[in-house]
Amino acid sequence: MRSNRSTNSPDRPRHRCAARSPAVVVLRASVVLAALALPCGCKTLSKQGPVPQSVATCRQLTQQGIHAMDRGDWKRAETLLARAVEMSKTDPDARRHYAEALCHREAMQEALLQLDEARKLTGEDPALLVRTGEVHLSLARISDATRMADEALRVDPRFAPAWALRGRVATATGQPRQALADYQRALGYLQGDHDLTILVAETYRELNEPERALAALQLLADGYSPGEEPQRVLYLEGLALTALRRYDDAVRSFSRAASRDRPTAEILYRLAEAEMLNGRWGEAQSTVQEALALAPDHAPSRALAERMALATPASATVVR
Repeated sequence: MRSNRSTNSPDRPRHRCAARSPAVVVLRASVVLAALALPCGCKTLSKQGPVPQSVATCRQLTQQGIHAMDRGDWKRAETLLARAVEMSKTDPDARRHYAEALCHREAMQEALLQLDEARKLTGEDPALLVRTGEVHLSLARISDATRMADEALRVDPRFAPAWALRGRVATATGQPRQALADYQRALGYLQGDHDLTILVAETYRELNEPERALAALQLLADGYSPGEEPQRVLYLEGLALTALRRYDDAVRSFSRAASRDRPTAEILYRLAEAEMLNGRWGEAQSTVQEALALAPDHAPSRALAERMALATPASATVVR
C-alpha cells in the first residue's frame, strides 16, 4: 500500500446543496459587504431614526450564524439563524442564510419557504432567484428551476450564475449541447471561473470530446502553482487522458489526484485502471486493493480486481 495516501473517507460536500454555487458566492459577498455598513445596536442612529432592538439583535445573530457556518458548525448556525428570523421576520438576509443552514441538513422544503419569503422582501434579486432555482433543481423540479433562471436573466441578462443554472437544467434533462452553450455564455460573463470551467470540461467529456475537455482543464490548471491544482481538476484530466489513450500521462494525473487531499475509491479505481492499461499490472493490483480497503462495496473496483484476477490467476489477489 502506498504510504503517501490517506485511506480516510474523502472530503466531499455533505449533501447535494452544500457545495457553494456561483449564486451562493454572490449572495455571501453581498451580505458581508452590506453587514459592514449595518448599525451595531439599537442606539445607532440612521436617517430613519434609531434601529429597533429586535432588528439589531437579528443582525447580530445573523452575523454569528454566518461565522458558525464558516467554521463548519452547522448545528449552531441553524440555531442562531432560526433565532435571527424570529427576532425580525422582515430581514431577508437572516432568512437566506437560514435557508442555507436548512439546506445543509437536507431540509429542502423548509429552505424553500425561507427563500420564498426572502424573495418577497428583496424584490427582484437575481442571486436569490438563482439560489431558489438551485434548490428546486436539487429536488428535480425542473420547471421551477427553469422559471427561476429565466426570471433572474430577465432582471440581469449578464448574470453568470443564471446562465450556469440554465446549463445545469439542460444537463439534468439530457441536453449536453444546450448545457455547453449556457455554460460558455456564463463563462463569457465570469471569465476563468473554476466551477464553470469544470462544468464545461465535464460536458465535453459527456459529448465524447476529450481533447476539448483536456484543453479546458489544462487552461484551468495553469492558473494554479505547481502542486496546488485541485483534486477534481487532476481527476478529470486523468479521465480525458485515458479517453485519449495517453495512459502514462493518465497515471500521472490520477496519482497526483490521489495524493492531493484524501483519495476516493473512484480516484483509486481510475488510477488502477490506467496502470493496468499502461501494462503496470503489479501496481494496478495494489491500487485496486487500496480502493477496496477504502470502500469494499465499490462495484467498479471489485469488477476490475476480478478482471485482473482472471487475466493473471497466478499473481492476482483474490477478492472475497
